[in-house]
Amino acid sequence: MTFDQAYFDAGVDRRGTQCEKWDDPRMLPEGGVPLWVADMDFPCAPAVAEAVRRRAAHPCYGYSSGAAEEECTAALCAFWRRRHGLALQAEQCVTLPCVITGLKICVRLFTKPGDAVALFTPVYGPFYEAVRLNGRRAAAVPLLPDEAGRYPMNLKGMEDALKAGARLIMLCNPHNPVSRLWTREELTALAELAAAYDVKIVSDEIHADFVYAPGVFTPILSVEKAKGRAVMLCSASKTFNVAGLQQAAAAALDPALTEAVRREMAESGVTAGNIFAMAAATAAYTDGDEWLDGLLRYLDGSRKLLREYTEAHLPRARLSPVEATYLGWLDLRAYGLSCDELRIRCAREGVAFTGGTFFGPEGEGFLRVNFGCPRRQLTAGMDRLRRALEEE
Repeated sequence: MTFDQAYFDAGVDRRGTQCEKWDDPRMLPEGGVPLWVADMDFPCAPAVAEAVRRRAAHPCYGYSSGAAEEECTAALCAFWRRRHGLALQAEQCVTLPCVITGLKICVRLFTKPGDAVALFTPVYGPFYEAVRLNGRRAAAVPLLPDEAGRYPMNLKGMEDALKAGARLIMLCNPHNPVSRLWTREELTALAELAAAYDVKIVSDEIHADFVYAPGVFTPILSVEKAKGRAVMLCSASKTFNVAGLQQAAAAALDPALTEAVRREMAESGVTAGNIFAMAAATAAYTDGDEWLDGLLRYLDGSRKLLREYTEAHLPRARLSPVEATYLGWLDLRAYGLSCDELRIRCAREGVAFTGGTFFGPEGEGFLRVNFGCPRRQLTAGMDRLRRALEEE
């Protein structure tokens, strides 16, 4: 099978599958176009679908042995070495239900109730929940765009938060929603701050595989001063579009950190290792490279299409440079509309985006655009947004 533009242009019909993105009438009317929640409207890699079918064909879904998890972890380690040059060992990895579980585990593990957790904002909404639900405080470190709409890492703000007593850095790498690919220099400076103030870093690297040339992804565990104080969280879920199977992993190079994560999971009653998720992830990490390479070529074209559309048809909008992820951060503040007003107008036109305030107060007047879909869908949704903005 050839994973070319025609393959991804074909997409997949997800309607009527109890799909959050397409089948929630509160977000999307009948006949609407979804460009919101961060999963993709493409079929999974054939190897993944076949692995799930093969496992489902056996009519018993009882407890699995440790061998399945070991095979999956070995595949994950091989994938990260092959794709990102990170030499992980199986004993350095812990299986999780999802990346957000890993964030919560690390908040509980590395801080005490009432402590502050520092995070760059705007940021994926569940980061705040991971802090708040565990009785900690979010110390927001605002990211401020430059003239081109690119968001440099706010290292001064982070140091101020650490000086004020924050006990953990929660990082999104690459950063959702502002589409930033953190550089090795930025991550090195961040790790130096963590070392200077003796705090840990938990890094959500779920979008690690969505990076566009000439950028190169830098795992936090490859940064020298972070190696003994960082926990990396990763998953096949975004890369291979299997988020509904609920599986992720935490990795740390310091054996004490890995063991601490295992212990906190045990004490919290968190278990993982869904038999279908393990089959899917093993197949994805082992046999998904050709599909993924085709996907990245397609998404690269789609991000360019999104920029061209914005410049041609939304002259007052500003799209941040998309260095990573399949999510565009669209600044619509020049139109003078709040996120609530944008949502109402978009609903009337039958298109759904993720409102900027989901990512924090700095997102007022912004929309996040999911371009992980066939290009005709992206164009149709943006046409509806244009009409929404032109309403009197």
